[in-house]
Amino acid sequence: MGIRLLIFMCLIIMISALPNREHRNRRDVMDTMKHAWDEVVKTFNDAGDAVVHVFKPTEKSIIDKMADGIKGLTN
Repeated sequence: MGIRLLIFMCLIIMISALPNREHRNRRDVMDTMKHAWDEVVKTFNDAGDAVVHVFKPTEKSIIDKMADGIKGLTN
């Protein structure tokens, strides 16, 4: 009786371990949706950074660079 139960359990484990096409398709769709959402979040972050840089640039403007160059010549 014990060996039959062991064989039955092994058979159940093997059947559950076999890949199911429906589950694979569902997983692929979920992975695609997750990847698309990550891309949307990245795009919004990049767009937000671009808006911040428009109103608060991190580099000096050309006029500021020219003014610094003139100050450097006079010193």
